Amino acid sequence: MTNVGRGFGDDATLATVITALQGLALADGDGMRHFHQVYTGVTIEVARRVDAGAFEDPAFMVGLDVAFAGLYLDAVQAPATAPRAWQVVFDKRLRLDIEPLRFALAGMNAHINRDLAVALDRACTRLGGTLERDSARCRDFTQINAVLGDLMAQAKAQLFSPVDHLVDAAMGHLDDLLEVWSIGAARDNAWTHGALLRRLTDDDDRMHHLRSIDRTASLIGRLILL
Repeated sequence: MTNVGRGFGDDATLATVITALQGLALADGDGMRHFHQVYTGVTIEVARRVDAGAFEDPAFMVGLDVAFAGLYLDAVQAPATAPRAWQVVFDKRLRLDIEPLRFALAGMNAHINRDLAVALDRACTRLGGTLERDSARCRDFTQINAVLGDLMAQAKAQLFSPVDHLVDAAMGHLDDLLEVWSIGAARDNAWTHGALLRRLTDDDDRMHHLRSIDRTASLIGRLILL
């Protein structure tokens, strides 16, 4: 059996993933809690949509989410060996002077800009098939952009400080639109990188591409947490 995450195997379900996420203990002062809350909410919503028959290729969405969650849990449970994109967040996770919303965005950056391409490749490796733009898989994948946008809006309302709210009101809705666009653009980019990983058969080429993705995500994470 091929492990796709700490404790996950090929027979793992979204219920397995949700139980693992809900069972992860994070201290009150741990900045990772803010990302973890959003991510758990997204996973619960994906499971609800699978049960409701909302996806054209539900087996792929389940396989993708299991692989995706496995990468996050591997990182958070073994931070010393985590990818650089995650270590940027872990290095500052106990900083009380960093706004909660920044931690939520930094975690999302590491998970989308680094992990998502890997999860897409792993899901295809296990289930077969390709990552074509004009496909049921891509249409299902794109559905999640709206879920993320809604949950980030909720997180923003919950995590903003009073000063942040004043600044946001002065700027209007432009920053909201840019935030949602950034999530969509990052996920679109992850799809491109996942499809490229599927085509790379040389181990060295794959390693160099993964390092490039990781470096870029870590740089963005550092900027988010400045």
